[in-house]
Amino acid sequence: MGESNTAPARVVLTNGHTRVWVERGALHWKRGRTTITVPGSQIRQVKVAGQSLAVGIFEDAQVGTALTVRHRNTAVVAALGAEIEAITSDAEAAGNRQSIRRQSVRIWPLRVLAGLRDRVRNGSPWWRRALWYVLLGFPLAVWLPVEPRFLGPIAWLLLPPGIALLRLWVGMAELDTRWVMWRRGITVRASFESDPYSEATSAYIVHFRTLDGRKITAHGQVRGRRDEIRYDPKDPSRVLAPTRVAWLGIALAAFLATGVWGVIFGTPAVLWLIRLLVLPF
Repeated sequence: MGESNTAPARVVLTNGHTRVWVERGALHWKRGRTTITVPGSQIRQVKVAGQSLAVGIFEDAQVGTALTVRHRNTAVVAALGAEIEAITSDAEAAGNRQSIRRQSVRIWPLRVLAGLRDRVRNGSPWWRRALWYVLLGFPLAVWLPVEPRFLGPIAWLLLPPGIALLRLWVGMAELDTRWVMWRRGITVRASFESDPYSEATSAYIVHFRTLDGRKITAHGQVRGRRDEIRYDPKDPSRVLAPTRVAWLGIALAAFLATGVWGVIFGTPAVLWLIRLLVLPF
C-alpha cells in the first residue's frame, strides 16, 4: 500500500462538553471550562480502540496520566488518533520538550469582572479615573442639593462623551502637536515630494536633517507657505508644517464637526457646578 501525501483533515472530536483537536504541534483537550494543551513531546502513547481514544501524557512528576474520550464515529476517532501520533513523531524528531499548559475560563460575569480588574490595575490610567468617576461621581451628582434635581445625573452622564469629543477635536486640529512644537520644536529647511501611496492630495513626504546631522524622512499632511518644517527633537518623525490660514480652517471645520458637540454635552456639568458653588453655606 503506497503512502499518501494528502494533508490531515484536522478533525475536531466533540462529545458533550469535551472537545479534542490538534493545532500547531500540540493536542488541545477542552473539557467544560478547562483546556489542557499537551505538546507532542509530552504525549506518551495513543490508543485507538473502536469508539474510544486514550492519550497517555507525561506529567511534571514523570507520572503517566491518560485522557480518554468516546465518539460514535470510529473513523473520526481513528483520524484524530493518527493526527496525535503525527505530532508525537515530529516532537521526537525535533527533540524539544515543552511543558503542559492548563487554562480555566471563568464563567461570563466573573470573566468580565476579572478583565475589568486587570484593566484597572495594569491598563491605562484612564481606566482608574473612570472607576473613580463612576464610584464617586454618581453619588455626588444625586445626593448634593442642586436644583433641579435631574441636572446632576444628566451632567454626570453627558460629561464623559463631552470630554471625549473635545479631545477628538484637539487631535483632529493637531492642537496637542502644535503645543509641543511651540514649546520645544525646531524649525529647519526641508524638501517636499508628493506621497504616491496616499489618497489625500495634500499628503507629502518630507526630507530634512536634524541638528545632529541625521537624515529624516517623515510624512506630512499639509505643506506650509515656505519649504520649512518644525520637528520634535524627542521624536524627529513628528513634524509640522508652519501654516496660518489653512490650519485655522481645519481647526474650525473640526470644531464644527466634534468640538461643538463636546461643548453642548459639557454644558450641563458647568451649570451644575455653578449652581453648587453659589449655594449658601
